Amino acid sequence: MKKIVKNLQVIVALVFALVMLSACFTSKSELPRNTSNAHSNKENTVTVIIEGKSKRYQVKKGTTLLSFAISQLNAKEDEGFITSVGNLRQNTKESIYLMFDINGKRSVIGAGGVKIINGEKIRFYLEKY
Repeated sequence: MKKIVKNLQVIVALVFALVMLSACFTSKSELPRNTSNAHSNKENTVTVIIEGKSKRYQVKKGTTLLSFAISQLNAKEDEGFITSVGNLRQNTKESIYLMFDINGKRSVIGAGGVKIINGEKIRFYLEKY
């Protein structure tokens, strides 16, 4: 009987650990992505909005938002975070940070982990915390 209880405790602990580990990962359904417009050619079209002005860009498939922002928008980055784009510059002393959303939803991952998908609208803005 003691052996059964001990085995049951081990099984419960393993299931609990698996549940906790799976909660640490973001599922693809939580990412603010627009896959309905994806097409098969080698470039994507993306609309970027900075300070209320929007502009369309052609972006090579597989390009991350971070590399696109640096190469096409003259963005600056620090340790993988975009710190300025256009006239928007974060000010950490005043707790003002440069943020972005994709299709109206704040991204749950950093710009280096976001691969641009055809038809997306990416907006950069400052937010005080």
